[in-house]
Amino acid sequence: MGPVILVFLWFLLSAPVQVLAGQNMDGESCNHPETVISSVRVFDGIATIPEATVMIRCTKIVGVFKNGDSFDIAPDAVVFDGKGRTLLPGLIDTHTHVFSRRMLERPLDFGVTTVMDMGSVNLSFAQSIKAEDLVGPAYDRADLMTAVVWATAPGSHGTQFGEVPTLLTPEDARPFVAARVEQGADYIKIIYDNFKMFDQEIPTLSYDTLAAVVDSAHALNRLAVVHSRDVEAFADVARAGADGIVHLPVDEVPDNQLINRLQEKGIFVGANLSMLQPIGASLAEDPKIGPMLSAREIENLANFRKMHREGGDQIAFDALKALHMNGVKIVAGSDTPNGGTIGGASMHLELELLVEAGLTPVEALVAATSTAADVFRLGDRGRIRQGLRADLLLVQGQPDQRIKDTRNIVAIWKAGKLHNGTGLPP
Repeated sequence: MGPVILVFLWFLLSAPVQVLAGQNMDGESCNHPETVISSVRVFDGIATIPEATVMIRCTKIVGVFKNGDSFDIAPDAVVFDGKGRTLLPGLIDTHTHVFSRRMLERPLDFGVTTVMDMGSVNLSFAQSIKAEDLVGPAYDRADLMTAVVWATAPGSHGTQFGEVPTLLTPEDARPFVAARVEQGADYIKIIYDNFKMFDQEIPTLSYDTLAAVVDSAHALNRLAVVHSRDVEAFADVARAGADGIVHLPVDEVPDNQLINRLQEKGIFVGANLSMLQPIGASLAEDPKIGPMLSAREIENLANFRKMHREGGDQIAFDALKALHMNGVKIVAGSDTPNGGTIGGASMHLELELLVEAGLTPVEALVAATSTAADVFRLGDRGRIRQGLRADLLLVQGQPDQRIKDTRNIVAIWKAGKLHNGTGLPP
């Protein structure tokens, strides 16, 4: 029996027979009881509080109380003992491709409460999820932020997955971006990559079209994030004024001049380290993660497909170290469902790889929580702080010191409600 099942059974046995509607400080009402996590270590998205009590009411965190603080607990509150455990903000996966509701439900089983969709061929899916969000908070799935579909040139990367709209000239940029915003795009994803790390290059957008898409996105108050994987493209992206690059270079390590330009312009970089080496299958052997995986998920973890020339993985690791050491913001992502990855589970491997690449465990957690929220302008999550969303992950151990402890999942809260997922394979 998995840890999430045990917590849920405990919740059923300890909750009062009649659950009274709660109300938080904003006057928001709900039908689940106040939750209190007591005597717990708290990684608040930036740093660790050695011991605190965290109170949840409806969808919000209503208090983070340290030793000596006074507070009242409602008679019908559900209390979790946090001793020996660490409470984290829900993880944010900054690079996924989502085209079904199940692909939002599954990450939540692993403590990923928000996913950033970098585009798919299911152009109507985002609108259906946005319609759900208008009704109320989603308790049974991760929240979706989306680009809807990527901006790419005819015959370029992304067109192999199905029929998608393409751009040819800078004049195409404004109507393309407007159409994506109409479909619910939270940001605009751009393909600017001729795959020159292979022997045969493929077409990509011109620089002028790239710049026009970035400008059109900004005109509609949307971020512009770019898929690029070589340093020449990185330099163009910086010149165009984009907000982020969602891959690491695999051809060479950026020089100091380029790195400084990225840092000065505030351009963030997505690591997606899980895509570099065929190591996803290690998750199936993990005593915590493995039993939660289905046969199909294990098969996909073993189906890694290299997307660079020999040695590109080491170049990307070295590039990450150089970017991080020079102050470029790094965010964590999985690039699921590509071969070698699994929604939700791969984020735990991503955190481990970030530490292997030179980040401290705290810095890796920051990349998957507060920094991810900051760069995508999600001011209501990514931290454990009064008034923010109660998207939370409780684990056994101290992941701020030993990163693999994120896998020791005890409980997950989505929008303040205990996640009732079984943690077992679908």
